[in-house]
Amino acid sequence: MLAAATLFVARPALAETTPTSSVAQLMVLEPGDASYKLFHGAVWLDYDKAQWNYRWGGLQCKGRELSDTSIQLLFAAFRSEYQVTLEYVSSDYKSKPYRCLTGFTISKS
Repeated sequence: MLAAATLFVARPALAETTPTSSVAQLMVLEPGDASYKLFHGAVWLDYDKAQWNYRWGGLQCKGRELSDTSIQLLFAAFRSEYQVTLEYVSSDYKSKPYRCLTGFTISKS
């Protein structure tokens, strides 16, 4: 019986990786924003900006926070038009799918 019980232990979701792309848009929310409880920020990539954004924090991406330093690095990549590759996990909140940012790589081209 113990062996059967261990088969159902929750495992952390494995991160997926986006293709390398330019950052199309970056949004950072502050605690006074009405959406802040849902998510704390998002980034859109040029290659899939019409379909997805990659969020962090809040109820939609619980436990997936970005540090201030990471946010500054993303902004620098956006401003300098560097390419980024995002690591993310899929999350559902109120039956709607979200992509939650877990890490990223920045490259010149």
